[in-house]
Amino acid sequence: MIRLDPMQVEAARSGDRAALETVVRAAERPVYNLALRMLAHPADAEDATQEILIKIVTHLGALRDIEAAGGWAMRIACRHLVEMRRTGRIEAMRLSFKGFAADLEQGLSDIADGALEDAETVLAVEEVKVGCTLAMIICLNRDLRIAYLLGDVFELTDTEAASVLEISPAAYRQRLRRARAAVTAFVLASCGNVSTEAACRCEKRVAAAEASGRIIRGESLFGLGGDGRRGVLAVRDQVRRLEEGRRAAALFRSNPDFSSNIAELVIETLEPDASRSVS
Repeated sequence: MIRLDPMQVEAARSGDRAALETVVRAAERPVYNLALRMLAHPADAEDATQEILIKIVTHLGALRDIEAAGGWAMRIACRHLVEMRRTGRIEAMRLSFKGFAADLEQGLSDIADGALEDAETVLAVEEVKVGCTLAMIICLNRDLRIAYLLGDVFELTDTEAASVLEISPAAYRQRLRRARAAVTAFVLASCGNVSTEAACRCEKRVAAAEASGRIIRGESLFGLGGDGRRGVLAVRDQVRRLEEGRRAAALFRSNPDFSSNIAELVIETLEPDASRSVS
């Protein structure tokens, strides 16, 4: 998932500032996307991304196999997010699938006819969908959450994910099965994007989300563009066409590739010989 050019890594280890900046920029986006899906809030994900990028930079000198730099960086990111990162603001809500389902059943309201032709409403609906799917994963503990993200969202193989998490493939498969079963059961029962039987629809949650301050009309916490032609309704149609076992993963993979400017902040703090440190 993180791809680092071995030549750039080697140059960075030798003190080449430009190469070091290239390594940081190459790692930033995949690290941020993993962190956001693990923590469900952009500010927490940005903090975690900065911490992880600094770890990658300061430990480049300890890397033994530069050809495997991407997997090594992923191990640093996953270890940090699972074992070391402090509790995020969404995690602090101690969400459970049962409580989340009850919350989704409250405050549903229809939107006006034709409202989905309005750009601000389209953005609001997409914001609800992204925020809900990110928070949904927080109902899993960190070990199951990272297993689900690596396997079903980022589509690493069992062997790749097990290597990143530094556990056996058998142990990884067990975690993935548990996570997948819990997530699939929840979305089939509670998410209208996945099941026609579920009452909740993203557009029906807009009024409640605005009233609670979770979204602000015309703004996006997640940096969304509000392209309604490929938004929630299109995702819903695509997801429902799939067999049940594949719908949950398709829903979570429908979230965009999020971007940040954390690489620039990290680069500004780099010392010329930062890559040589192993502390």
